[in-house]
Parts: sequence; structure tokens; C-alpha cells
Amino acid sequence: MIAPKKAVQKMQPYNPPLEGRRNYLRLDFNENTVGPGKEVIKAIKKARSSDLCTYPEYNKFKKKLSEYLDINATELAITSASDEAIKLIIDTYMEKNEEIIIPVPTFPMFKFYSELAGVRIKEITYNEGLSFPADKVIAAINKKTKIIVIVNPNNPTGTPIMDEAIFRILKKAKNSIVILDEAYYQFSGNSLKKYINKYDNLVIIQTFSKAFGLAGLRLGYIISNKENIRSLSKASSPYSVNNLAIIAASKALEKDNYVKKYIREVNEAKVILKNALKKMKVKFYGSKTNFMLINFGDHAKIIEKRLRKKGILVRDQSDKTMLKGYIRITIGTKKQMIKFIRALKEAGVK
Repeated sequence: MIAPKKAVQKMQPYNPPLEGRRNYLRLDFNENTVGPGKEVIKAIKKARSSDLCTYPEYNKFKKKLSEYLDINATELAITSASDEAIKLIIDTYMEKNEEIIIPVPTFPMFKFYSELAGVRIKEITYNEGLSFPADKVIAAINKKTKIIVIVNPNNPTGTPIMDEAIFRILKKAKNSIVILDEAYYQFSGNSLKKYINKYDNLVIIQTFSKAFGLAGLRLGYIISNKENIRSLSKASSPYSVNNLAIIAASKALEKDNYVKKYIREVNEAKVILKNALKKMKVKFYGSKTNFMLINFGDHAKIIEKRLRKKGILVRDQSDKTMLKGYIRITIGTKKQMIKFIRALKEAGVK
């Protein structure tokens, strides 16, 4: 048997429980719980044979997306979801003897791709109360620091990061890339994309997987100044985003009122869930996303299993740093949250 490279030998496999989810209320992966609008589905169904047998063209879509984001098309690179964006940034900028700083707990793919690249990883633990450890991150920056990861709002905590803290890191890390993952920015209403030309080291990741409801089509993008985008484009695969994803996202951008309506619904449903949890006297963290962390203590695994038996999937986070006893619950529609609250009571949470 031929052994893989040492970095792969040392890695732990990442095996999220994605299989067998179709017949459940899926509140476990922060997905849009109703999917894209009917116009998007129609656009996909109208795809021609030439859309499938030819390689994709991106310029028209990039122009539409850049206008939607109010940036220049030269400040944009599209990727196969955020996963490829993360890998591309690490592959483009990092040498093996350099260091990436990752505040934890956070989205595990940052560590996954860092391990795969064989770079040095410095994990900085969040503060008590799950506030962002800005001072600890700044203190950890040194000459070997090449990338600093910031996820805002953070996943899996749902907690926001103050703009000022991010600016402090950008100023301290002048010789490092600062990856700002804004996968949930539509729910928080905050993006720092207007600062990409003020800070040369700012590289932002966004996605169509969450608010737009296109997780199954794997489409994301990187926003940065045109020099960074030029470097990233040199290292990227030329055809990693498929034609159907482009067709669907193009239509979704035209019908963004549907997305705005869904975001309002999620935020209203979040209030319903918060009020119910307060009545049950269950601890939870406030969230600026479409998910929430709920503390069930020693009963977390039991609650997760009981909810599954009732047809509802949630995600136990007990294996994550600082999150023992916590379950992450995706916020869906008001109707879905009422169903979840009822199931929670039936599962023994009063």
C-alpha cells in the first residue's frame, strides 16, 4: 500500500452526519429550511443540454453578482462553496513553516484544510461567555503568522464580533491575510466588504448555501482587492463551479425579495424560540445567525436522540471546545419552530 503524505496520516477524518436526512425536519446544518424560490427551481428545470455538455462561463454572472454586492467584478472570485474558498486561500498564501491562527470553537473546515496543507496551526480559545478573544489573537500574531481566521457571526456559537476588534487585528497583522468568513451576514445585517481597499490584507468569504438556500449546488465567493483576487485566480481551478449553480444563483439574485422575506421569517421565529426557552428556564446564547446554541447539560445527547425519534434533527456540539452539553439548532420558519418547541417539551424539557 502506498502511504499518503504525512499531513494526511496525522489528520482526523471529518465525517459530518449528512446521510439519511431527507425525511426529517433538518435543523442540524444551518441550511435554509424551505429552499430557494419557485423561480429558481424553474430556471434549473429550463436548463438546456448545452448547459450540461459545455464548460461553464462566468463573466456574465460575476458582473451580476458584483453589482448585487456593490463591488467591482475584479474584486470577486467565485468558488465551489466556502470550502473551496478556504482551501484556495490557504493554498495560495501559506508555506509549510508558516502559521495560521484559528479562534475556537469555529467552523471546522479551517482546521481541516490547514492540516491538509501541513501548516502550523495555533488555536486561540474563545473567552468565557463565548465572546471573541481579540486581545489573545492580537497577542498571538508574530512574524510566522500568515493567516488569521475570523468567522463573523461565528459558527457554531452564533455570536457576533465587533467591527472594531476586526479592525484592530487587520492593523496588527499587516503582513498576514485576515480571512473574514461572513457566511451568515444576511442574518446579522453586517458586512465589511466596503473595507477591502482600505485593508490590503482583508479577504472575505460569503456563500449561497445559507440565506439563498442553495447548499446543494455548492456556490460561494471571495471578495478582496483586485491584487489579491488576481493571485487567488492564478491558483484556482478554472471550472470548479458548475453551470446549474450559476443558473440558479443568477435567478436567485433577481428574486432577492424572496431571500429577504425568509430572513425576516427566521428572525421572527428566533424570537418565538427565545421566549419559549426562557419559559422553560433553559440556557441559550443570543445569536445573529439562523441558528442558536442551547445548553442541555448532561442531557444533550439524550435530547438529540429523542428529537430524532420525533423526526427532528439537531446537532450535539459537546465534542467542541467550550461547548460540552450544548446543542445547535437551526432556526427555520415560525411553524417549524413551534413544531420544535412542542417536540422539545415532549422530549422532557418543560
